[in-house]
Amino acid sequence: MSKRKKHIEEFFTAYESHFNNAILNEQSNIKEEISGSFEDCFIESSPAGVICGKNDGQFIEKIKAGFAFYRSIGSKGMEIVSKDIALLDDLHALVKVYWRYSYVKDGKEGSIDFTNYYLVTTNDQVKIFAYIAGDEQKALSEKGLVPQTEVFAS
Repeated sequence: MSKRKKHIEEFFTAYESHFNNAILNEQSNIKEEISGSFEDCFIESSPAGVICGKNDGQFIEKIKAGFAFYRSIGSKGMEIVSKDIALLDDLHALVKVYWRYSYVKDGKEGSIDFTNYYLVTTNDQVKIFAYIAGDEQKALSEKGLVPQTEVFAS
């Protein structure tokens, strides 16, 4: 494995750990642990549309609200099942991450598998500058974790 791929592997291992810490611990350091994984500006694409984001105080508040939402629906953790890393050039990579989301709600345990794509810079530090996500709300609704009408917009 190349040094750059190893660095990306380590980044996503830490990202997974930070994500789980934020799910389980309201007092986690969102600014450093989660928003610190993103570039100053980034792009999100999902069924909700394409969003151009800025890594600022408003983003940190949205992240906190997102983790509060996850806790409220019984989220227990996110596990990276596997990842595929494609180095695009000397500074960028595309990372396909296979996630497993676990939950316990109303005494029922379950999981949801999904895939996200991340575009990352790989110069001094690995940072996310774009990501593509699937239909999270549909998956949560199908498992009965949220009603059809409840939507958390990122």
